[in-house]
Amino acid sequence: MTNPSFNILIVEDELLIAELLKELLQDLNNTVVGIVKTYDAAVEVLRKNPEIDLVMLDINLNDHKSGIDLARYIEAQHAIPFIFLTSYSDQKTVEEAAELQPHAYLIKPFTQNDLFISLSLLKNRTKTDEKYVVIKDGFVTYRIRLRDILWIKSETIYIEIVTRTKKYLVRNSLLRFLEEYPDENLFRAHKSYIVNLSCIEAANAHYLIINGTQIPISRNSKKELQKRLKSS
Repeated sequence: MTNPSFNILIVEDELLIAELLKELLQDLNNTVVGIVKTYDAAVEVLRKNPEIDLVMLDINLNDHKSGIDLARYIEAQHAIPFIFLTSYSDQKTVEEAAELQPHAYLIKPFTQNDLFISLSLLKNRTKTDEKYVVIKDGFVTYRIRLRDILWIKSETIYIEIVTRTKKYLVRNSLLRFLEEYPDENLFRAHKSYIVNLSCIEAANAHYLIINGTQIPISRNSKKELQKRLKSS
């Protein structure tokens, strides 16, 4: 019963519950990076600690923003999994939480076995499904799901990484990025562009369309692109 190994942030405004949860998680071979009570404190810790790979958060924080608000922030800015904790299991709360697609939803009081099952399922899923890119934009480090990247554009000595919700400017080159994060869905369509093949909406002989934006295709890339699209 010691497989899970996550770096976890606990967001819980009841200290006794938070400390108990910390003990249970540590007994299951996890590291608790911190315990915070509020939305703002959680955002600050997440910004400063890119090693966090899981957040366990109470839906009903005694704060100006709820755990639902924090989950939306995590999804948009950090793309790391989160597990909701709550004393409430009414239909409205469950439906609102389910819209954010948490990796689990634990009703208090929960047992160590409940935690173990949720964490083990998450561990197996992240091993097979999720690939992440760790980048530094300015003074902030972000952890982005590779599948969320739409395209990457070369900007002199920088690259611009574009997702549906945000753009990141990173000091790197397209070639080096592909060497650091090789993936069958990333394709060099042009000297200035890498595209995510799974996000292509339309294509012709001259350009691709991703999220309504035209991305040019170089002459040398056309045949290989056709092969990749047929096999995907």
